[in-house]
Amino acid sequence: MEKNRLFVLRDFEPEEPVLSAGYLCDFTDLEVKSVLLDDILKDPEEIKNISEMFVTFEQKSLRDTRDMLTTVSLKDAVDFVEKNPHRRLWKLITEAALDKLNLSFAERAFVKNEDYLGVQLIQKLGNMDEKVKQKAEICCFFKRYDEAEQIYKDIDRKDLAMDLRMRLGDWAKVIALIEQGAGNDQMLNRAYKNLGDYSAER
Repeated sequence: MEKNRLFVLRDFEPEEPVLSAGYLCDFTDLEVKSVLLDDILKDPEEIKNISEMFVTFEQKSLRDTRDMLTTVSLKDAVDFVEKNPHRRLWKLITEAALDKLNLSFAERAFVKNEDYLGVQLIQKLGNMDEKVKQKAEICCFFKRYDEAEQIYKDIDRKDLAMDLRMRLGDWAKVIALIEQGAGNDQMLNRAYKNLGDYSAER
C-alpha cells in the first residue's frame, strides 16, 4: 500500500489502484480485507459496530468473472477462468452453471476444484427426469433447504419436501408438512418420537 492507495500485484504487475485508507489485515480467496484503524483509534468509544470498520476489496479477476457471468455467455466466462484459474473463480462458475442447469460446465468446474461431492451431485442430477427436481436438489447442495422445500411444494410434492426434512433430521418441519397433508399417522408418530428424543438429548 501507499498512503490511501491499495495495489494488488499479479505476476509482479500491479493492477489499477483502489482508494483505501485502511490497514491490510487479510488476503484470502482473491479478497483483500483492510481495517480502518485510524477511525478506530480516533474515537473508539463511539464505534457501535466493529464490523463496519472492516472494508473488503475484490481482486480484478474476481470482479471481472462476476461481471462476465451477467453480461456474456457462460462459455466465455469459463474460457476466461481457464486463463486465470483460481478455486474461487471456479466456484463462481459452478454456481452459475448449476443455476442454468448446464451440467457439463458445472462438472468441469467441480473437477477443477477437486470437489468429488460435486461430481457425485452431477451424476445424481443426470439421473433425474425433471428440471424442477434438479433445481431442488441443487438448492439442497448449497444448503438452501427452505428454497428446496418451496420448490417441492410448488409442484405439489409435499412428500419430497418431507423426505428432505427427514434426511436433515428436522422433525418439527416434518410434523408441519404432515399436518399440511403429507405422510400418514405412522410417520407423524415417528416424527413426534424423534422430536422428543432430540429434545431429551439437548
